[in-house]
Amino acid sequence: MNNPASASRVTAADILKVIPIIRKTLWLWQKKYNFFPDPTKEAHPGGKGIVGYYPAWVKDRCKRVYELQKSGYTIAMIKEILKKETEDKSSKKILVVDDEKKFTSLVKKFLEKEGYLVEVAGNGLDAGLKAADFLPSIILLDINLPGLNGLEVCVNLKNNPKTSFMTIIVISASPQYTEKQVQEAGGDLFIKKPVDLEDLLEKCNAILSDNVVAE
Repeated sequence: MNNPASASRVTAADILKVIPIIRKTLWLWQKKYNFFPDPTKEAHPGGKGIVGYYPAWVKDRCKRVYELQKSGYTIAMIKEILKKETEDKSSKKILVVDDEKKFTSLVKKFLEKEGYLVEVAGNGLDAGLKAADFLPSIILLDINLPGLNGLEVCVNLKNNPKTSFMTIIVISASPQYTEKQVQEAGGDLFIKKPVDLEDLLEKCNAILSDNVVAE
């Protein structure tokens, strides 16, 4: 009978069966270049010493590194490619759009501690460009921006097929804007400043959970 755990992890021997590299190369990718974590060491099930187990995704990572090296990419280039690919696959990406640098710095630092990838934009034009490039799942969008205001940015983002899927949380310290105006512009949520960071985190986590269920 197969062990269910075996499907979620691999050994160095498993990796070397499918990728034409030597153990020293595998060690360099692990230790020196940090392409993946150290193996978890356990007693061999047959009592033959110690075995190191990697997460199953390490085999695919090694295949990717090998392919990139064969194509002539340097280690530094491979690191950047892997970083970008990891970021692109992550759903925990938030774009914070606000011209108050203290606010964006505070929110960025807080959310990054919670495992989010965070980018910042200081005006409406930059917001549109970064949203299309960074592809965040969530945008935290201030209304009072230089140039295009937040509601105009919201309309543009929702009308763009590349960014229309993003959940937009509109924020404002001004009493002149209403939830109805935000909804008409395409905003998904509306919160007032000052922003409660713990409450914001709960909202972001709930949005991601809903997105996973919807998928």
